[in-house]
Amino acid sequence: MRNFSLKLLLTFFVLCLLPIRMSQAETVQLTLEDCIQIALKNNPQIEIARQQFQANQGVLTQVKSFYWPQLSGGIGYGRQYIDNQFPVDEDNVGSGLLQASQLIFDFGKTTGLIDASSFNLQASAENLAQVYHDLVFDVKSSFYAVLENKRLIKVAQQAVSNYEQQLYRAQRFFESGVRTRIDVTNAEVNLSNEKLNLLRANSDYKSALVSLEQVIGTVPNNGDYEPVADEPPTEELASQKPEMPKSLETLLQSAEANRPGLKQFQFLIEAAEASITQAKGGYWPTIDAVGGYNTFETDLPSLSDQWQITARLNWEFFSGFETEGKVAEASAQLREVQAGLRDFELEVTRDVTDSYLRADENREGVDIADQTVELAEENLRLAEGRYKAGIGDLLEFNDAQLLYTQNQSNLVITYYNYLTALARIDRAVGVTPELVDYDMTAVPEQQ
Repeated sequence: MRNFSLKLLLTFFVLCLLPIRMSQAETVQLTLEDCIQIALKNNPQIEIARQQFQANQGVLTQVKSFYWPQLSGGIGYGRQYIDNQFPVDEDNVGSGLLQASQLIFDFGKTTGLIDASSFNLQASAENLAQVYHDLVFDVKSSFYAVLENKRLIKVAQQAVSNYEQQLYRAQRFFESGVRTRIDVTNAEVNLSNEKLNLLRANSDYKSALVSLEQVIGTVPNNGDYEPVADEPPTEELASQKPEMPKSLETLLQSAEANRPGLKQFQFLIEAAEASITQAKGGYWPTIDAVGGYNTFETDLPSLSDQWQITARLNWEFFSGFETEGKVAEASAQLREVQAGLRDFELEVTRDVTDSYLRADENREGVDIADQTVELAEENLRLAEGRYKAGIGDLLEFNDAQLLYTQNQSNLVITYYNYLTALARIDRAVGVTPELVDYDMTAVPEQQ
């Protein structure tokens, strides 16, 4: 009986622990790569750009149909009377019609339309690619913001712990008569302020998670997840930070060759040139061929099967200056796109240059902040030792602790600003490692 009770107790204990372990196992850890893959499948901006691309595919299919034969047919049934027919002048008539037409040549109207649609399709593909690059940058920026706020929570927690220890020391010194009551009150105020900072840090972390969820287009695992990264501890951030990319000149050359927006403008220019060819085709005739076959089911002798083949030349000699207007419109659109390209080239140069300079600034800033943290940490140790020895006062310790916390925060913020600046360089240049060999026009499965 005793053994049975012991087994029952152990079973109850295991069952009590099981929900706890299951709850712990439910939290999903998401890396940066995980978040990027989720965003590529769920962000609505990707779907918008993809549908624009597919719409242009549909337009190209439509205009290509002008090159193919147009085939139509029809049937009819009715009663027909024909005067002065013998021996039958009235009968029920069944008829069938099969007709085909084929464009032969139209002096660039159809060719220009197809070329313009083809170049517009390629331009929309580059627009889709740019949306992908923008999205990956947004994911990285949001992900780094989450990691930054997570580290700032640890900084605030450490500060709270230090102030708690200082409050304990102040209380012991006050009780022993070494220090006055004002030291205790001051320590309590500082501890309360730092707890408030910790509360704000936790709130900022949650807000950063919401921003990340907005970018990736979903709430992973019903919100039970944690962004994680294999990163060095705070004291090693400077020594293990990523290296700066190539020289600015090399980046500018790479952007010229790879930035999707530049390629998009180049295709738009070719599309505008093709539209001019299409418009100028209105000055010339259209040559086509038409053929048809009519069959009749009736006793009327005058209605017999018929067929015809006709070659036609249609030339509109005057259209009220409509063609001139279309040519002028297409030419103006070409000049507009060319000006847009020049403006975008300047924007790309500024974007790449600014991103590079920001990254270089934050790279040096990480090193400086790391050195300052070391000095602030030493200053805090000295102030703490002086207070324990009765040489320094609490104000000196508080200043040292505040300086140490501020410099820790500066190091964390500067480090993640550096990572974000590196990601901005990838976007500005148009070379995003996560998108290499990625089929951007394919429709992914929803996650």
